[in-house]
Formats: sequence, structure tokens, C-alpha cells
Amino acid sequence: MYIMLSDILISPSVMSLAITGFLLLYVVIIVITNFKELKNLNLFRKIQLLCLFTISIGIHGLIHLGVEKEYNLNPYKWF
Repeated sequence: MYIMLSDILISPSVMSLAITGFLLLYVVIIVITNFKELKNLNLFRKIQLLCLFTISIGIHGLIHLGVEKEYNLNPYKWF
């Protein structure tokens, strides 16, 4: 049984991977453009933001793991 690439790209796991990837990219752009304001936050707020980024990146990585295992889709092979 062969799986078409178009079927893989519209699967929920691949779509959630793409959405979280774009959202993380958007967050990075916001952080870069507002770095002066973020630099002035107190230590507790900085730790909270770091924890949120860590959780977001971890979840995105787990989605990568699921997509790679289920569909053998490794984006590093595209380059």
C-alpha cells in the first residue's frame, strides 16, 4: 500500500506541525522586534517566558517525532 504525498501533507499531524512551526517563527519575530521591552522584564517574567518557549519547542519536536515515525517524513532530507 502506497501513501500519496498529498495525503501526508493534509494529515492532521503534519498540519499541526506546520501551524506550530509558523507560530513559533512568529513568536521569534515578535521577540526580536520587541527585545528592548523584554530585556526590562523582571527575572520571574523572564523565567516564565523561557518556560513557555521551552514547552512550545518541545511540543513541536514531539510532533516532528510522530510525523517522522508515522510517515517517514524528515525535513532534513529536503536539503
